[in-house]
Amino acid sequence: MIVMFTARRLKPGAWEQFRQAWEGEGGPPAGLQRAYHARNIRDEDEIVSFGLFDWTVDDYRRWREEADADETRRVDRLSAFVQNEYVSGVYKVIDRASLDA
Repeated sequence: MIVMFTARRLKPGAWEQFRQAWEGEGGPPAGLQRAYHARNIRDEDEIVSFGLFDWTVDDYRRWREEADADETRRVDRLSAFVQNEYVSGVYKVIDRASLDA
């Protein structure tokens, strides 16, 4: 499982434009299980976005190699609505917490 995660501050009032740009034009990558956007309850312009992918690290690298130009254009479009990016990365899930008592 791979998680792509980014925490950003959007330009004031830019959520709708950001969301449209985030969607991109070709549909989601194969392997995307779920994507979330979460808004800070104290600051509506602070957004955390993350996607869960049923991929190995090699799957991610293969996708990135194949989709590099399209993904770079998508990120460039959505960056027009971002004031600051705090953290961004691709993470391999190494443990899953059990919530069973």
